Amino acid sequence: MSELSLQQVAHGWGVELIEPATSGFNDVWFAMRGTEHVVVKRGDSKARVREAATLRSYCAGASRLLAHDKPTGTLLVERILLGDDLMPLSVTDDDAATTVIGTLISVLHGDQLRDGDGELPQLRTLAEVFDAKPDPRLPQTLVEQAHRTFDDLMVTPSEVVLHGDLHHTNVVRRGFGDVSDMWVAIDPHGWLGDPVFDTASMLANPRGLNSAESADIARVIERVERRVEILSEVTGFDRDRIRAWAFTAAVIAELWMLDDHNMVHGTPLALAHALAPRV
Repeated sequence: MSELSLQQVAHGWGVELIEPATSGFNDVWFAMRGTEHVVVKRGDSKARVREAATLRSYCAGASRLLAHDKPTGTLLVERILLGDDLMPLSVTDDDAATTVIGTLISVLHGDQLRDGDGELPQLRTLAEVFDAKPDPRLPQTLVEQAHRTFDDLMVTPSEVVLHGDLHHTNVVRRGFGDVSDMWVAIDPHGWLGDPVFDTASMLANPRGLNSAESADIARVIERVERRVEILSEVTGFDRDRIRAWAFTAAVIAELWMLDDHNMVHGTPLALAHALAPRV
C-alpha cells in the first residue's frame, strides 16, 4: 500500500476531511468537496477494489463512486443524506422495511454496466469457508448440509453483480424526510453470482432483529418466514431458493463468527436448524 496519508489523498481530490465516521473495519471520514458532502474510506486494498467495481456496475440504487486510489486502498463516494438506515423502519413496520430491500435488490440487479467483472470474485469461492476445521460448537452435520446446499445453489441460470451484504444498516435514506425519499445501498462486498444470494444477508444477519426477538427463536423464525414471503413477492424469486440461501448464509455467518471471534452467535445457528429440514 502507498505511504500517502489519507489527508494527502483527500487533498489531491480537493476534499476536506471533516470528522471521522464510526466503522469497525475501515478508516472512514465524512468530508466536503466544495459544497458536496462526501465520504472518504480507506481499508484493505483488495476489498476496496471490489467495492469500487461493484459501485461502478450499478446504474441506480447505490451510492455513487467518485474516485478510487488503488495504491492506497482509498475510495471517495457520495454521502447519502439524510443517511439514517433501515433499522428504525424495521422496528415499526418490518413488512415495509423488507419491501424496501426487495425493491432495492431489483433496482441493483437491473441495468448493470459490468465493466469491473474481472475485479470481482465468483460467488462459488465462498465455498472455502466450509474448509474450516470442525468445531464442536457448530454441528458438523449442519455444516455439511449447508455445503451441499451451497453446491446445489451454484447451479443458476443467471449471474449478476451482487451487493453481498445488503442488510438493514447498509440501506440508507436519501432525501428530506418526506414521501419523495429514496433508499440507497452502501458498502457492498461485491460478488458475481446468483441474484437470490442478495436476499440472504437481511435474513441471516442478527442485526436485522431487535434484542427481544433474538432471544425468542420462535419469533425469529416467524419473522424470517414473513420476510421470505415478501421478498419472493417483490423480486419474483422462488421462495424455496430464498430459504435455501438463508439457511446456507446462516451457517456461513456462524463459521465466520468462529473464525473472527472464536464464538458462536447462536441466532443464525438456531435459524439454520429451523430452515434445514425445508431445504
